[in-house]
Amino acid sequence: MQKPNNFNASLEKVAKVSLYVFIAVVVCFVIYLVRGALFPFVLGIVLTYVLNPFVIFFERIIPLKTTKPKLARALSITLVSGSFFLILAGCLLIVIPPMFKQSSELIADIPNLITDARTTVESWNVEYASNIPEEIRVEIDRSLENGGEILLGAFRGIIGRTALAAVHALTLVVGLVVLPLFVFYFLKDREVVRESFVEIFPADIQIHVVYVLRILNRIIGAYVRAQFTLAAVVWALISIGLMFMGVKYAILLGAVAGVFELVPIVGAWLAIIPTIIVVLSTSPEKIIWVLFLYLGVQLFQGGIIVPRVQSIAMKLHPLMILVAIVVGSEIAGLWGVVLGPPIAACVKELIIYFNNPHRYGVLTEEEEIVEPDERR
Repeated sequence: MQKPNNFNASLEKVAKVSLYVFIAVVVCFVIYLVRGALFPFVLGIVLTYVLNPFVIFFERIIPLKTTKPKLARALSITLVSGSFFLILAGCLLIVIPPMFKQSSELIADIPNLITDARTTVESWNVEYASNIPEEIRVEIDRSLENGGEILLGAFRGIIGRTALAAVHALTLVVGLVVLPLFVFYFLKDREVVRESFVEIFPADIQIHVVYVLRILNRIIGAYVRAQFTLAAVVWALISIGLMFMGVKYAILLGAVAGVFELVPIVGAWLAIIPTIIVVLSTSPEKIIWVLFLYLGVQLFQGGIIVPRVQSIAMKLHPLMILVAIVVGSEIAGLWGVVLGPPIAACVKELIIYFNNPHRYGVLTEEEEIVEPDERR
């Protein structure tokens, strides 16, 4: 039997790859153009990763699992998502009002806080002047001044972006209204959506698309669940600890710590800066206990949760995570900082997959197309 022309086959492969790359670039460009309207749906996808394990758990224990599996899953999704949104609404009603109040008070007090913090440090300098070199005192003053300016700029930037986002408020409100429905149907029909997406591609590469989706689902799912669990734990522990110590703006500072925990490696160290400024200006005698609180929380999450994130989800060296954070920050700002490491982990796993599909039990195209006389 006559073999196909190798040159034509290679040219066809190059054409296919070029077409897929072009389509991917166009899709990414369109997503970039409508990125403001996609936030509720990105949030919905994140919530499905968080809620799906609970849905599977309740689906298994519902008696209708064997007789009416679709009804069992629908009931499980309704129970889990309904409970989640009710708990979320209750938490928001309790937490959001004091957070907004503390945010406005903190923005108004930042100049005074910086002045008071510098006064505290200067009093320490006078007390321990014989033991602290002049260069170190100058650096401490400069750090406090720069840190305060950065903090004030960050809060003003957040307020400014919030006001700017009001222009797109209608789109955002509509998106948030449909968010529960989006989460429900995405949990209910995620397999149907996946199959429909796979069917878009030619039959000869559908098996690769399936395995790529599995890799992405495993890495992103594990990372999202672990990071949001970590952020919630840190928020709760820091807020409770600071409130117990009587530190001002405890809930807001705990929320800042929780949000910064979404940034791998460096987030924890960035989160403590505003707390140090607030404590030095309001309750300097508590600074040691506050540092012990942050250190204890970081040791807890660093020894238990973070290794699990890196070993199960990321499988990246810390140096590569730092590179991904810097590159992601340059490309997409805050979103790039948060999403850079998992994207880098996905790219790494995909390169490994396409270099050696055998480890996933996938045959290459050359192995699948074998002439009958060559199998003997």
